[in-house]
Amino acid sequence: MKRLRLGIIGGGPGSWIGHVHRIASRFDDKFKIVSGVFSRNHKINQSFGNSIGLRKDRCYKNYKELCLAEKKRKDGIEVVAIMTPPGSHQEIAELFIKNNIHVISDKPFAGSLSQAKKLYKTITRNKKIVYGLTHNYSAYPMVRYAKKLIEEKKLGDVEYVNVEYIQDWSNGKKVTSATAKKVFKWKLDKKIAGVSTVLNEIGSHAYHLCNYITGLKGVKLFADIKQYSKKIKFDTNAQVFIDYENGAKGLFWASTTAKGGVYGLKIRVFGSKGSMEWVQNDPNYLKFSSANGATKILERGFNESHFSKKFSRIKYGHPEGYLSAFSNLYREIASKINSKNRNTRFFFPTAYEGLLTAKFIDGCVKSSSKKKWVSF
Repeated sequence: MKRLRLGIIGGGPGSWIGHVHRIASRFDDKFKIVSGVFSRNHKINQSFGNSIGLRKDRCYKNYKELCLAEKKRKDGIEVVAIMTPPGSHQEIAELFIKNNIHVISDKPFAGSLSQAKKLYKTITRNKKIVYGLTHNYSAYPMVRYAKKLIEEKKLGDVEYVNVEYIQDWSNGKKVTSATAKKVFKWKLDKKIAGVSTVLNEIGSHAYHLCNYITGLKGVKLFADIKQYSKKIKFDTNAQVFIDYENGAKGLFWASTTAKGGVYGLKIRVFGSKGSMEWVQNDPNYLKFSSANGATKILERGFNESHFSKKFSRIKYGHPEGYLSAFSNLYREIASKINSKNRNTRFFFPTAYEGLLTAKFIDGCVKSSSKKKWVSF
């Protein structure tokens, strides 16, 4: 498989997610980073690009310049990776899609439902491009195995789905109006962060995980969203009741103000024959409990969990996680771009899943403001 020429938008100096994307893209030697826009400050942009091995003439001032210049080159980019704030995802992605350049985008799909619908329409109209969304938790080996178990009806019919993703963005400190901008930065601006900060930033991951593992779509919800304070107005906590298409019930909690919360992503699924639980802080194991039998702790790549070996990077018994999962997505997207077999199944998140998450977030905002159930 040839290495795909990759351009990067965002993820410059000090960006954790930019660092992750760059590692993931090179993990399997499927991509070669050849150009980028890493900062609005062009001097910083060129300096950073040079630090990761790029020539100055391929460190552009903005994404439009990059797209047009690279399009003219014989050795121009074939894929672009977007890791800017949510509110810009639609506009950037659409430009590259219209120029027949494949897109890998960090979550969420878009900043709002209206943006998501426009972007989804643009993607579905262009059959030449591959679009991949980096909901990286979907690429953990035992998450994929959990999905397989549900598809094989090992849990029977899904009846309850319980998910939570909690963090503390203030690191335990009290934030005031005077310090809010320094702590939360661009996340305070809805034009940049999108319709709901907590739901776009971490809630999108949690809801996508529910859809991904169970294969179910939500149809109705009742949400209660809390803002940080009366003076610091941005969404920090969301608790949601969800009704799924098959009649299953869901409980959802996402928070960026859970004191002592250290990236706590956890999902439990209960069916007519049993249940399962996966915790991201202990990702190599899946708890499987039969309704009429003993609880099993299934280990990644070991014995009956052999399916998960397909997505594992190292031998069972050794820890594996975040960077490997991200790399799985980049590897699969590269395989899809290079594949000539339309029947090959790929597992990476797509535009359709991004649209479903955007509908969920939009529904939560409407439900919370109206204090009633809404369809989405």
